[in-house]
Amino acid sequence: MDPVENSPPATALPPDQEIRARRRLLEAAIQIFDRKGYAASSVREIAEAAGVTKPVVYYHFGSKEGLLVAILDEAVRDFNRTIDAAVARAGSARERLVRLCEDVYGLFERNVSVARVAHMVFLGPRDVAPLYDLMVLERRLRDGVVRIVKDGQAADELRGVDAEDVALAAMGILEGCQDRQMFPELSQVGHDGLRRILNLLFDGLMIDRHAQGALTS
Repeated sequence: MDPVENSPPATALPPDQEIRARRRLLEAAIQIFDRKGYAASSVREIAEAAGVTKPVVYYHFGSKEGLLVAILDEAVRDFNRTIDAAVARAGSARERLVRLCEDVYGLFERNVSVARVAHMVFLGPRDVAPLYDLMVLERRLRDGVVRIVKDGQAADELRGVDAEDVALAAMGILEGCQDRQMFPELSQVGHDGLRRILNLLFDGLMIDRHAQGALTS
C-alpha cells in the first residue's frame, strides 16, 4: 500500500476543479481495478490515468483503500435510491415488481465495471481488499420486493404465498440476468428478456378472478 504519511499535501484547487478531479479519480480507479484487480493496481497509475498527481489522490481519498471504499459507497447510495423510488412508485404490485427489477437491472447495466469490482471484493481474499458489507445490497433488494409483495397481497392482487420466497425467486432471476452482463462472451438477456422471465414468475402469483368467480358461484 502506498505510504500516506510521507505524501506531501495536495495543492488546493477551486471547488469546481476539485469536484472534477475527484470524479476523474473515481472513474480511473474503477477502470483500473476492473482491468487489473485491486491488489495489482497502484495509486500512481490511477493518478496518471486521471491526469493528477499522487498527492491529489491522498487529499481526496487518503489511500488506495479509500478510493475503493468511495466507489462502493457511491454504488450503495445509487442502489438505495433505486430501491426507494421503486417501492414508492404507484401502480399494481406486479407493475411495481417488474419495474423494480428492470430499474436494478438498468443500474447494473450502466455500471458493469463497478459491479465487477464489487464482485471481486465480495468473492476475493479477505486480506487483499478492505472489508465491506456488500450484503446490504441483497438486504435492501429483498426488503423492497417483500414490501411490494405484501402490498399486493393486502390489495388482493397476489396469492397469499410467502413473500420471502417470492423475493428469493425474483432476486434469483435478476442475479442470473445480471451475471451474464459481466461476461460479454455470454448471450445477453436484455430488458425484454428479463421482463419475459419475470412474467413467468408473476403469472403464477396473480389471482385468477375468473376462476375465483366460478368457484364461488
